[in-house]
Amino acid sequence: MIDLDIKGFFDNIDHELLMKAVAYHTDKKYILLYCKRWLETPVQLRNGTLKHNEGKGTPQGGVISPVLANIFLDIVFDKWMDRNYPEIPFERYADDIVVHCRTIKTALRLLEEIKKRFNDCKLELNQQKSKVVYCRSNQKKQPPFKPRYQKFDFLGFTFKPRIVKVKAKLRLGFTPAISQKSISRITQSLFETSFHRWAHIPINQIAMVLNPKLRGVFNYYAPFRKSELRRISRVVNRRLAKWVRNKYRKFRRRHKREAYRYLQGLAKSYPNLFVHWQYGFLP
Repeated sequence: MIDLDIKGFFDNIDHELLMKAVAYHTDKKYILLYCKRWLETPVQLRNGTLKHNEGKGTPQGGVISPVLANIFLDIVFDKWMDRNYPEIPFERYADDIVVHCRTIKTALRLLEEIKKRFNDCKLELNQQKSKVVYCRSNQKKQPPFKPRYQKFDFLGFTFKPRIVKVKAKLRLGFTPAISQKSISRITQSLFETSFHRWAHIPINQIAMVLNPKLRGVFNYYAPFRKSELRRISRVVNRRLAKWVRNKYRKFRRRHKREAYRYLQGLAKSYPNLFVHWQYGFLP
């Protein structure tokens, strides 16, 4: 399998080629006009200075930048793959791309062809992040070489060999789970919330603030190896225990396990108060 990463994709899209891609999908003059104006408009930096483009790049965070990027890569990569390698499946989300190959020779040869294709379209692959990954999913079958990469990240998930249960038997599989990078990002966001200091509001209002965020995390990541979300749940429970100690004076001089016991009683009475409690990650 090939894990592709385009170097500075949004900063290096060629305007001339991008407008040709837009013109391929529409002949409406006002659409072409506004897209061209959007690309040529300078960006104001935080210090107030204007950064003028040099005939390439689309502003990251712009409302139509993802649309333009998808239009561009649909022609540069998707249609090129369908035309030249229709037997090879791939997935692409914006500029994140994975390509499935059956053999290492096919993967190496195709990687060189993709590099040439992107160079022809004035883009460059990130040599350090673009790699061929050996997706091992069999305990008995061993490759004739020592693979350098046996896992990859895609859309917030880490895909790697894991023990899975199939028809009541344990075997080696190649499955996804939330990545460590995603866990760090989510826990950092929870730390920045500092809800353990909200001693002036009741716990049900804290749940109203946290649950939309937690629901999004669990709805997206929980279908694949739910147990990997334990670390995020532990962070939330630990912060809730700190909130108990800040909220109620009687817990401040006691051991922190007393605050956990209070949360355990609360979770027993109101198991649906927090989203992660509903998934079984109790204090």
